[in-house]
Formats: sequence, C-alpha cells, structure tokens
Amino acid sequence: MPHAHTHTSMHEIEQGLARDWVEIVATVLLALATVASAWSAYQSAAWSGIETTKFSSAQAARTQAAEADEKADSLRAVDTFLFAGYADAYARGDMRLVEFYETNLFRDEMIPALDAWKATNPLTNPEATRNPFEMPEYKLAEDEKARELQAKAAEDTREARSAIKTSDRYILFTVLFASVLFFAGISTKFRASGIRLAVLVMGALLFFGTLAAVLLQPMS
Repeated sequence: MPHAHTHTSMHEIEQGLARDWVEIVATVLLALATVASAWSAYQSAAWSGIETTKFSSAQAARTQAAEADEKADSLRAVDTFLFAGYADAYARGDMRLVEFYETNLFRDEMIPALDAWKATNPLTNPEATRNPFEMPEYKLAEDEKARELQAKAAEDTREARSAIKTSDRYILFTVLFASVLFFAGISTKFRASGIRLAVLVMGALLFFGTLAAVLLQPMS
C-alpha cells in the first residue's frame, strides 16, 4: 500500500507540473496575443486614416487639375484670337504690326512657338505647319501643371486603394490574434493533459503563423 501511495503521489505531482507548464505557456501566449491584437487594431486604424488622407489628396489634385485645364484652355483661346490678327499682318508684310503683336500682345510662352513657326517659312513652304499651335515649341505651363496634378491624383488614388487592402489585412490579423486568445484561454480549462496540450499547440501555431504574416506587411 505505501508503494501504491507513493506511485500515486508521483503521478499527481507530474500532472501538477504539466498543468503548471501549460498554464505558464498559456499565460505568455495570452500576453503576446493581446499585444499583437492591439497592435494590429492600431495598424488597421492607422492605414484607414492614410486611406482617407490619400483619397482627399487625390480629390484636391483632380480639382486643381481641372482648374489648370480650364486656365490653359482660356490662354489657348486668347493666343488663337491674337494669332488671327498677327497672321494677317505677317502675310501682308506689315512688320511694324507684327513686332507690336510680338512685343506687346503675345504672352511670353507664345514667342518660341512663333519664332519656330516663322523659321519654317510658312508663306512659301507648302510643307510648313499652318500655325504655331501645331509646333512642339508651343507649350503651356498650365497644361504641364494639369498633367502633373492628374498624375498625382492617380498615384494618391492607387496608394489609397493599397491602404484599404492593408487595413483590411490588419483587421483579419486582429481577428486571428483574438482567436489565439480564445485557444490560450480555454487550454487551461480541460482536465485531460493531451487535450490541453493540443489546444495550446493550435493556439501557438496560429499565433506564430499570423505573426509571420504581420511582419511581412507595411507598417504606418
């Protein structure tokens, strides 16, 4: 009998040690999963803020691009109107009037295109362009500004959509870490050591698998 009593006591001690070990690991896993879950939730919120900021920036850039386009169209209309009188004077050989247009009426952006157009000898060269607006030298700063703003709007929109996806992934990670909390918490409730260990292992695998995925994500 004493021998049996000693054997039983040793078995109980071993079970107690195993239970303590499971509880210690479960406690550590609970702490890690809690921190990781909070971190993922924070990242999700941060990327959601980036999404909002980028969409707002894209909208502002599109609005500014539209304004630049409208201004460019107005300047182009003015240049076209002035060129009608200029072309008539140039065709008649009225150089004083031509010079007056170039010096006092045309904008600075128009002059390079006019010079390039005149260099083609438009009055005698049948292959010359009909007007300076078809020349590559005719450039409007507002056109370039509009293109840059449209490119910025497109880039901001792309980044906003990317931020949405990143935020959604962090929401998923938050849910997965919450599942780890469940596994770690319930692992100590089972009496059978095999079940306790199996549940704890599942929780640990889920934690480290999710953590590996988190480490591959961009962080705000």
